[in-house]
Amino acid sequence: MSQQDFERNYAKLVTLDICNPCASLWFDGVESLALTPGAVLRLFVVIHDNKPAQRKPVADRLFCPHCRQRLLLTTDMQRATRFRYWRCPGEHGRFITFLEFLREKNFVRPLSAAEVEQLKQSVRTITCSSCGAAVDLNTGSACPYCRAPVSMLDPKQMDTVVQQLKREDAKRQEANRGAIDPALAARLMDDRTKVERSFAQFGDPSSFNFSGPGDLVEAGMAALVAFLKGD
Repeated sequence: MSQQDFERNYAKLVTLDICNPCASLWFDGVESLALTPGAVLRLFVVIHDNKPAQRKPVADRLFCPHCRQRLLLTTDMQRATRFRYWRCPGEHGRFITFLEFLREKNFVRPLSAAEVEQLKQSVRTITCSSCGAAVDLNTGSACPYCRAPVSMLDPKQMDTVVQQLKREDAKRQEANRGAIDPALAARLMDDRTKVERSFAQFGDPSSFNFSGPGDLVEAGMAALVAFLKGD
């Protein structure tokens, strides 16, 4: 696993362990809760830019890097979203795939029946975001192998996080200058308009272009990263 530093709330930096081949993360303690909105967005870019040509499956047996005890598969709930991770029984930390991390942060949601029908008009088969298997939309809206529902990035949640990041950055810049810019409110409103326009495409699952069977979550991530890099 490679290590990278990210901003954290109320402290300097948090060093995360990232496994790019299997798109997974190791969090010591409560590191995932300490990440700032900006750090979460930067993490998206890091994962996307280092995405392997073929993702490796997570091993059947995982062990804590600190105490070497076998990690326990755990199911948890965040609001109405169920997600899974592997935790150390000695409470040293937890291992989580990037997709499950997105679910934990409420960034991923299942498609509604209407969205599935809309998607079927442009594509027949997509790739399961959880296990990579093919999902035939004509036979159902869940993976036939791992039973994960067809999902996509939640545009409202992503919009909220990006806008929050822009507000925080703008306020920090004004604080560093030591004066309140009277044009700040107008700039923030303009930023909000640009963010809403950029994320409008996420509300329409049929708007993504697939070259063969595609992954809706990865397509949304690619659009998000392109927006972040071009902003």
